[in-house]
Amino acid sequence: MLLRILKETFLRRKRRAFLAVMSVLLGSSLVAALFSISADITERMSQEMRSYGANILVTPKSGSIQVDIGGVSFSPAVGRDDLLDEGELPKLKTIFWRNNIVGFAPYLSGLATVEGKDAQVVLTGTWFDKELTLPRGTKLSSGLGKQEAADEGQTFRTGVKAISPWWKVQGQWVKDDDATSAIVGAALAEGLDLKLGDSLTLSHKGNTLPLKVAGIVSTGGYEDNQVFVALPAAQTLLGAGGVNRVLVSALTLPKEKLAADIRNKKPEEMTPAEYEKWYCSPVIDAIVKQVEEVFPNAEARAVRQISEAEGAFVTKMQLLVLLVTVVALLASALGVMTTMTTMVLERRGEIGLMKAIGAENSQIAFIFLVEAGVIGLLGGGAGYVAGLGLARLISQGVFNTTVSPSIEALPVTLLLALGVALLGSALPVRKAVREAPVLLLRGG
Repeated sequence: MLLRILKETFLRRKRRAFLAVMSVLLGSSLVAALFSISADITERMSQEMRSYGANILVTPKSGSIQVDIGGVSFSPAVGRDDLLDEGELPKLKTIFWRNNIVGFAPYLSGLATVEGKDAQVVLTGTWFDKELTLPRGTKLSSGLGKQEAADEGQTFRTGVKAISPWWKVQGQWVKDDDATSAIVGAALAEGLDLKLGDSLTLSHKGNTLPLKVAGIVSTGGYEDNQVFVALPAAQTLLGAGGVNRVLVSALTLPKEKLAADIRNKKPEEMTPAEYEKWYCSPVIDAIVKQVEEVFPNAEARAVRQISEAEGAFVTKMQLLVLLVTVVALLASALGVMTTMTTMVLERRGEIGLMKAIGAENSQIAFIFLVEAGVIGLLGGGAGYVAGLGLARLISQGVFNTTVSPSIEALPVTLLLALGVALLGSALPVRKAVREAPVLLLRGG
């Protein structure tokens, strides 16, 4: 009997039923899309934020006096204890969260004189696009105090191109084995009247370095007032055998993603179990701790302006996604309510007849709610399929990547769609079944 009533309802009121299904479909498709990308939306947004610069600074543990010139801090008297060995930097890819290390670049900065111009400039040697290899058997961290050997070697590229994709270089990038070329900051090039292809010679304590301007960089920051060369060239001119800082770009999660019981605790205040949970979470402070473990003679610290801005941005974006989802579901519920109200009004005589022959209010309400449930399931199923396509468009358009279909999104979408349909039907059904049969039969 129930199946017959449902069949007659959908056959006679195709247009109304279609509108109700479409109302549910629109909301559930957005739910399915956002749920499908929610698993990695934080990572995707963090990757986008990595284009704004490194978020971890590594410097030597030394008591030397640091001076700041041109936005760069360095030690005027460069000694062995004041430098880091750039040959040890591949260890960054051995920490527990090694796959979250997007890239890193060593820097050696010092003052040099431009011969013939009687001017001093900040010379910085770095890696621009360096290829590094972790050999097979390298010890990799697999947890707190645990290690495992790498099954195979790993080759990767890192340097300024990896951590500072926002650099705008006119001309060519310097190759890491080229000791005769330089990238000059735009402001400095203008002040020294240097153009692409021009030559300049830098000197430092009797050492000279002839260079050709291969590129001019414009960032709007302190880079515009420096001369950048390959790291070996800077080490030769400055007479140094290392680097005085390393910038690391790492994918991190905001602190708010930590469990509530450890979110605001300092590591030294945690129990062993809490510390291990914190250590194995990709928050900025945990990654900083792991970096210091592989470089015991170095001090690592988060670049708070960047890391905190990232965390705040990601949290707000997730809140925005949640609000959009809630609004979409409420709009769907209102659409279902409007359609169901019309369907109930059209069937007042049918409801009055059922009540006149002895049907209980609960039985009548059950029939309408089952109809709403069918509408919700149909709209939810169609919305899931449409949501997968929407998720692909969002991932491709916003993050330039693809998202895998999420099977877990199907039950969530169906349940929410069912809830929306029932919620939208509750008020009109409740109002209809509470009226007297005589009023319903006479259309009053």
